[in-house]
Amino acid sequence: MYRLITLAIVLLTVPALTQGVEEELAPWTPGTLDIHQIATGRGNAAFVQFPAGATLLIDAGDAGDVQYADPLPNGSRPPGEWVARYVARMMRGRDAHLDYVLLTHFHPDHVGGIARLGALVPIGTIVDRGYDYLPPPATDRTFAGYRRFVDAQVNERGAKVVHARAGTADQIVDGHSDPAFEVRVVAVNDQVWTGEGAKTVTRFPALSTITVAEDRPTENMCSVALRIRYGRFDYFTGGDMPGYPVPGAPAWHDTETAVARAIGATDAHMVNHHGSIEEENLFWLATLRSRVMVVPAWSATHPSPDVLKRMLSTRVYPEPRDIFVTAFRQATKAAIGPRAMQVASDHGHVVIRVESGGARYRVFVLDDTSQSYRIRSVHGPYESK
Repeated sequence: MYRLITLAIVLLTVPALTQGVEEELAPWTPGTLDIHQIATGRGNAAFVQFPAGATLLIDAGDAGDVQYADPLPNGSRPPGEWVARYVARMMRGRDAHLDYVLLTHFHPDHVGGIARLGALVPIGTIVDRGYDYLPPPATDRTFAGYRRFVDAQVNERGAKVVHARAGTADQIVDGHSDPAFEVRVVAVNDQVWTGEGAKTVTRFPALSTITVAEDRPTENMCSVALRIRYGRFDYFTGGDMPGYPVPGAPAWHDTETAVARAIGATDAHMVNHHGSIEEENLFWLATLRSRVMVVPAWSATHPSPDVLKRMLSTRVYPEPRDIFVTAFRQATKAAIGPRAMQVASDHGHVVIRVESGGARYRVFVLDDTSQSYRIRSVHGPYESK
């Protein structure tokens, strides 16, 4: 009799702990942290629902009709509209809105779809890297379009605009004072957090001292980087920050190392610069020791063979890791070879769902070929560090 009662309890408990393949992802619930890396095939976009209900979108990219990239789920709508539809679906039962939109930097594959998205989803606060430090040139069409979007949001829709400040943990909040939850700006422009309080240091030389044009900081180096912490769980996302200087460039072009020193071990992180050529350096990987890595791929160069090799290497750190690629093109996999088969998932929206309190999390890979968003695979549970 005791065994029957125990079995009944187990059977009743299992559905609450996991979901099966081909089901629709259960809605977000209060106390849960959801991080969705959305696959549009045209750039970066991540939707986050905080434990108390606040919402954040990190980037809304649209690289346009570029070669060796495919729109997802198809080309009938622009990426900004697909992202808006995704947000509405994942907020079913609530009015779709974004309390915050963070634009990591001013490249098309990170901001190109924001105007279309902003026309469809109300936005409360826009956070960007600012315009004073290393402003894009006046001829930059992407930046000009972004400024028009900001003006319209502020003047016509009442949105607020703030510029990210490194070291701060009060610019993006969840509407309550739970000390277990925090969103901290780790780096932006020439400033990087030290890991102590809100202290920062300057990581680039003064612009006036850089006499070689190619040595000046790039837009990618100025990306806004965030750490999201919930209890024991840590997540990092850093736009397109590089980890290796190009040959002949100054050593300070490596922006990953200083960030790694500040944030330390991390449960999950979004792979920098889509897993392109100059990212995920050895110190970075060995310091974070991430259990889960998400590659927001959309181009044929995402991820590059060397980056994937470093990410998979147990000589860098011995612990197990799962790598999820949002759009791993067949030609790219063929060029990489057998190592490409070692990823946990090679296409689909990637959702990290952190349980209330932050002690455990799972990864759900969702269908990206339609708006069904059915679950393709479930991974975990993982124990937070």
